[in-house]
Parts: sequence; C-alpha cells; structure tokens
Amino acid sequence: MTLNNNLNLQESQNSSRPFKTGHSDWLNRLLQALIIQSVSFNAMAACSLVTGSSAVTLTVSVPSTLPFPRDTPDNTVLYESAPVTATGPSFMCTTDTRWGVKNKLGTDSPTSKIFPIGDTGISWQWIYNGNPTSGDGGGSVLNGGQSYGFNNTTHALRLLKTGTVKSNTTIPIGEIGNFKVGTIYPITLEIDKELKFIAQSCETPDVRVEMGQYDLGIFSEIGDTSKATSFNILLNNCPSGIKKVMYTLAPNPTAPAWNADLGIIELNGSSTAQGIALQILDSNQTPLELNKDHVFSDYTSTGGDFRIPLSARYYRTLPASSGGKNDLGVRPGTANSEVSFVMSYL
Repeated sequence: MTLNNNLNLQESQNSSRPFKTGHSDWLNRLLQALIIQSVSFNAMAACSLVTGSSAVTLTVSVPSTLPFPRDTPDNTVLYESAPVTATGPSFMCTTDTRWGVKNKLGTDSPTSKIFPIGDTGISWQWIYNGNPTSGDGGGSVLNGGQSYGFNNTTHALRLLKTGTVKSNTTIPIGEIGNFKVGTIYPITLEIDKELKFIAQSCETPDVRVEMGQYDLGIFSEIGDTSKATSFNILLNNCPSGIKKVMYTLAPNPTAPAWNADLGIIELNGSSTAQGIALQILDSNQTPLELNKDHVFSDYTSTGGDFRIPLSARYYRTLPASSGGKNDLGVRPGTANSEVSFVMSYL
C-alpha cells in the first residue's frame, strides 16, 4: 500500500484497557505500572522495514547558485526541483504511528510544513506526491499491523525565502532531511551539489546636486520657486532577473519633511538661509511624494545601467511680510539639505 497523507483520516485510538485486579496490595500496583510503562516505550519503537526492503536515499538536482531579487517578499518560492520517483521501501508498525519529516538543517515541528535552514532566512519543504509534508510526527496516522510502502511515489525539494537572507548563505551538498516513522528513517532526501543564494540588486552611488545661486527677489510669495535643476539616480550593473524596481525618497532627521505630499524637505541645521526649503520633482516636473514607493517604469529585466531622472528646486515656505526684495520673511545664506533614496528590487 502506498504511504500518503490521505491514507488514514482518523486519529489513533487508545486500545489499552484498564487492568483487572482482585488485590489492592502495593506490589501488584507497582507491577501494573511497570507493565504500562513498558508497553508505552515499545510503542515508540514498533516500526521496522519489511524483510528484504531497505532504506533509500533520493537525490534531487539543484543549481550551484540561486539568484533572486533582494526585496523578494517572504514566503515566496525561489526554487522547486524536478521530482524523483522512489522504488520502495516497505515497512510495518505494530501500533498506530504518526509519520513526518525530520529536518537535518534546522528545527522542525509537527504542526509545520516549512522547515527553516538555521537562521539564514531560507526554508525548505518536502514535496511528496505533489504536496508539502508535515514535520516529524505531524503526518497522518498509520494503522498498526498494516504494511506501507513508498514504491512509485514522487519527491521534490521546494525552497522558500522566509526572512532576511544572510549574505553568503549556502546549503551544503548532502542530506536535507528524512522521512521518519516511529524510530526508523525509510527515505532520505539529499541535494547533488552545494547551493549558494545570491540577493540581487543594482549599484546606486550617492548623488550630489549643485543648486546654484539665486536672488531672493524671485521668492516674493509663499510657494514661489527657483528654476529646477536636473539630476539622476543611477542604477549601475543591474543583474538580469530583477523584474521590478521601486524607489522611495525618505527625509532624514537632519532635514525633515516640510510637506511630504509636495516633496518638500527643510534645509539642514547648518544652513543659514531662512524661509526656503527644497522640493523634489519627477521627470514630468511633478512634485514627488516623499515616503512613498514609486515604480521606475523604464527598467527592463535584462539588466544593465539605468537612470532615474529627477530634479530639485528651492521653494519659499513663509508668507510675505512686506513683499519684494526687502521682504523680511526670508534671509539669504547657505541652503543645503539631504534626502535618502531607498531602492526595492522585486
């Protein structure tokens, strides 16, 4: 009979019955307690391979490197191997027994079908006959006294991103895990080579924008601006495989947002000018909202070098007090600011 998750739908029932006793002496009770403990212990080790059958090791093929976009969402499937078919083995248990996967690379739980690979941010699943399998002791109940087997069943390895992936994360060649039934391990799953995970991203150098000098006369009223100065966020040496790039402009504590919706940040504390802020615009000269993900639509998954065109201009933030060049609401001086750009790769 083939072992699978649908074989036994009922929970294991306790078949032991209370011992009958005609005496109440303490020795008889002690003997009964010893017998009960012995039965319970033997039930844990009551599974064995059928005569002529032996445990098998299944090897799945994996690539030597597995690149993926750096900001791939958690629980995304990164890779699934081609299934391999088992030819046996067969086994039998004398008592009702649960089965499941023993994780050789980290912790496991009978209530989980996802097995972490240490604290790497990568986890794996054992795909048995097309479905992920529960951890040790979490599979269906196998009835005692019946024979089970794995002949012609299929097995595959599925890898998932389940957290922040540490740099240089690798899975060594060899065993990934075992099927465990009672105290026996009928099947072992292994990979055929060492596998290295590579989080992909582009190279993004810092950008310095020279804003130039302006006469205060152009800032007569609140909302008046200077001409826009163009600049680019550079995306260099982008690898192929990244399908989507997003960017976010995030104000720094040294230069907080004056109006995030209009893309305006205050001057930093070392600036001597007053009544002026800095506004960021997109390629269409539209104010770029801060703290918001913006999709870079010109990116292509083939990779290479790209430029995100933006511009910046000065913006008057104070109402005019008397107007014109002699307006007391603004003061000349240095006008510097900073903003961080955060890239996301999917």
